[in-house]
Amino acid sequence: MTAAPVLAANRLQRSFGDRVVVGPLDLEIAAGERVALVGPNGSGKSSLLRCVAGTLAPSAGSVHVVGAPAGSVAARRAIGASLAQERSFYLRLTGRANLELFASLRRSARAAKAEVAAVIDELEIGDIAAERVNRCSSGMVQQLALARALLGDTPLLLLDEPTRSLDAEAVERLWAALRRRAGTALLMATHRPEDVARCDRALDLGR
Repeated sequence: MTAAPVLAANRLQRSFGDRVVVGPLDLEIAAGERVALVGPNGSGKSSLLRCVAGTLAPSAGSVHVVGAPAGSVAARRAIGASLAQERSFYLRLTGRANLELFASLRRSARAAKAEVAAVIDELEIGDIAAERVNRCSSGMVQQLALARALLGDTPLLLLDEPTRSLDAEAVERLWAALRRRAGTALLMATHRPEDVARCDRALDLGR
């Protein structure tokens, strides 16, 4: 018996006014599969990720995550996301305090602290996590957002241009973290051929 896909989009379409920016699109992603979204700016990569995350409603069609409608509580709990337009943090708190707060939504406070400490060590962002977010550069905030996406051991990761502002060492640490999560499905928007080459397949939204 074939396992149900982690992500299933059926005739998904998103329009803004008269302009269709996504679809109609059919897409299935299995557990552990890595899919890169490619295409020029404006081709709908970020909009597609937001439809899957449940922060943008499709104009037509459907999206299900682990069998639950996108945007439902069950679907949201199954997703770890770093989306370019939604990297909100509490600016007066440190990166670590922010991560512990988000982790505590899924875990006890003690377990949240342990999980955050492990992710900070894994990505080697101790110095960044110690800073208040309002003192962090955009690249530092991006690394915090990636750390937050990795919390919770979710079945699906949604990453929007995750390596754009990272140096080579940080890119390698991110991909090493993804390799360690071999059963996690990944949907990534990227312009970088190096990222595409590490994925199982690419979906060109510009065609």
